[in-house]
Amino acid sequence: MATGKRIGLAAWWAACLAAAAMAGCDASPYVMPWTRYERQTVLGVLDRMNAATEFSKSDPGPPAAPSVPRPIVLNGEIRMSLDDALRLALAHNQDVQIAGLEPLSAEADLVRARAVYDPSVFLSNTAARQDRPIASQLDIGTFVPGQYIEKTWAMRGGLKGLTAGGGTLQAYQEMSYLNTNSKLIFPNPQYTTRTTVELDQPLLKGFGDPINQASIRIANLNAGTSIEDFRQKVMETCAKVTQAYWQVAYDLGVVRVAEESHGMAQEVLRRETARGRGGVSNDLNISRAASAAATREAELVRLRNRSRTDMDQLKHLLNAADLPADSQITIVPTDAPRSFIVDVDRTWSVAKALSRRPEIAKARNALAINQERVDATDRLRLPKLDTVLRYTMNGLGTGFGPSLNSEQLDGLISWSAEIDFEWPIGNRAADSDLRKRRIEYLQTVLQASQLTNQIVQEVNAAVRAVLQGRDEMEYTLKAVTAAKKVVAGELVRFELGELSNEELLRSQDVYAAAQRDHLQAVLSFNLALAEMSRAQGTLVEDRGIAIVWPQGTRSELEPLGASIPR
Repeated sequence: MATGKRIGLAAWWAACLAAAAMAGCDASPYVMPWTRYERQTVLGVLDRMNAATEFSKSDPGPPAAPSVPRPIVLNGEIRMSLDDALRLALAHNQDVQIAGLEPLSAEADLVRARAVYDPSVFLSNTAARQDRPIASQLDIGTFVPGQYIEKTWAMRGGLKGLTAGGGTLQAYQEMSYLNTNSKLIFPNPQYTTRTTVELDQPLLKGFGDPINQASIRIANLNAGTSIEDFRQKVMETCAKVTQAYWQVAYDLGVVRVAEESHGMAQEVLRRETARGRGGVSNDLNISRAASAAATREAELVRLRNRSRTDMDQLKHLLNAADLPADSQITIVPTDAPRSFIVDVDRTWSVAKALSRRPEIAKARNALAINQERVDATDRLRLPKLDTVLRYTMNGLGTGFGPSLNSEQLDGLISWSAEIDFEWPIGNRAADSDLRKRRIEYLQTVLQASQLTNQIVQEVNAAVRAVLQGRDEMEYTLKAVTAAKKVVAGELVRFELGELSNEELLRSQDVYAAAQRDHLQAVLSFNLALAEMSRAQGTLVEDRGIAIVWPQGTRSELEPLGASIPR
């Protein structure tokens, strides 16, 4: 026997173990331990809810990102820029954290879809004994009273897995032992071995494994969609934080206007009271001034409360541990809102939106996913034509070693080739499935068209809001300037005794209203700019926000993040 033609048991199982080790090198234990991120997150939520937990609190969890400094509180205030507010929100906002975990889930789905091609090791072992009366001379070669005794043992093990062509390939070793009192068996006891390679390959329906291949491509597209979902959530969160930030700045500005107006009324009341003591003024003027002061003080209280409410909303969005929503810390915006004139190109804005909006990218992925489903379902309309090819080398001996050595490529060979054909008459089930998939694809096309129209409408509305805010800022500023001059003139006339305090208080109200209108116009303009950036899909890039991928291993389950470089 040629040594090169022998297939030894040791070489066979060494190849099996090596292939199994390569296939499972990235496998996880059956029971996955809780990661540091999971433990920290679960413990934090449960502790906040005052719930009992069985997790250990010894693990401090991943360190905080060094790019997000803790807010500094001085005299009950935190001076904060818009970038600082966005940094805190991107680091601590729970909507962002939840969305950051979705790509990890999509990646796990992709790995699972690809795992269908992972080979598997199989092994079966059977031992048996048979004792029965002799019923025929063919049992043991002679007919004598007694019993037929047979002891057997059989083992089968190997590797199997799917191929990229859609077939199932398996290679396995069979070993068996037989010991009997029959004189017809030779040698007795005997050891038999068989080495078999078997391929079950579809030739039409299922060729190329369209279902599993489509599942992998769909999982890959879903992974891309999850990234766009995260990017969209980052944009939405940044837009909300920007709106809340400018709303707080507006509220504080309105409070300052109300304080100034209240101070003016208090001054008028002080002068009227002094005049009344000198006999120059009357009770009507004093009462009018007192009424104006009280009314403006009540308005000041209302505006301060509204400012606190809006500030709590900003704190909720930031979700910083050092800045809870129920704290009395005052956030003081340090950034001045934009008040200069900007040019807007509607056509360019629409073009950017249709190329940068995450919803458009997700719609493209949805179209590609449904196209994959249509193509895979179309392949399933083909008739079933499968072939099964089997090649076996047989060995026999007085031991497993001699039996394995007797297996040769030019020795005792068994082979078989099988063809199976099947085609349902009418094939209505497959045709119905294909029709359904085409309908789903058409629905996706119409939804994409609807989304495009909606985005164009959002951009047009945002552009109009920017232009309107720009014009309102210009005209309200002129109104503030004119009203301020009126107040100064009326004050001079009031001091000269040429008019009562009624006209002066009215001019002060007009001046305060003009200031509020201007602040509202500035707020609307800046909110419109933020909305236009969001509608164009460029808010992340406009603010210099970078998507941060986890730095740890996959087992740590760190979510995606976003940050603004300093």
